[in-house]
Amino acid sequence: MMTDIEDDAPEEEEKRGGWLTTWADMMSVLLTFFIVLQAFSTISEKKFYEAVSSIQRAFRVPLPIRAPGNFRFDTESPSATELDEVLEEEGADAVSVEDHGDRIVLTVNTGVLFEVGRADLTPAGQVVMRSVARVLQRTEGNIRIEGHTCDLPLGPGADYPDNWWLSTARAVVALEALQGNGVASQRLSAAGYGEFDPVAPNDGEANRARNRRVEFVVERGRSLADVLAGSE
Repeated sequence: MMTDIEDDAPEEEEKRGGWLTTWADMMSVLLTFFIVLQAFSTISEKKFYEAVSSIQRAFRVPLPIRAPGNFRFDTESPSATELDEVLEEEGADAVSVEDHGDRIVLTVNTGVLFEVGRADLTPAGQVVMRSVARVLQRTEGNIRIEGHTCDLPLGPGADYPDNWWLSTARAVVALEALQGNGVASQRLSAAGYGEFDPVAPNDGEANRARNRRVEFVVERGRSLADVLAGSE
């Protein structure tokens, strides 16, 4: 009888201590994970995403981790197509949307927003800006409002000395309109480019009209695939 009890003792001890193996494995994994997190502060963005991708494959779960700066692993912002559909629902036909990968750009011709040589919104411009604000509230990331003009100089008696001033003033007014319609202030910045960033040659009125515009640039960071495909 004593022999049977002694023979069973190691088996019982093994059953009682089995949880230690699982616990130790889990602690090892957690330790490795936090060491990797600590190392993120000293590696490049590409290596950051390579590490995140490796951890994802190992654990078979998504990790909602963001790298420092403007790079991020995931984004919940709607696509350019979805924003365009919302603009159609808003009746804002004067606003165009383009997807540039790491940013989405909404463009409005300044003739819709302002009178010639002026930087105060027209009544129609105020309606358009309310639609733009509602659309931008659906997005994430910083928003840079850019004012652009054509190459024609301002006439005598103009409110502003040159196109630099005019484009910047229009960008600031558009920013204030977004702010007044509920877009978070910390997301917004403004810049004026004058006639120096045209989208078409200033060789005729049609092209000059294209260059007179306000752009709303929504920065959304690069995707994981873009970062891994890029060079160091």
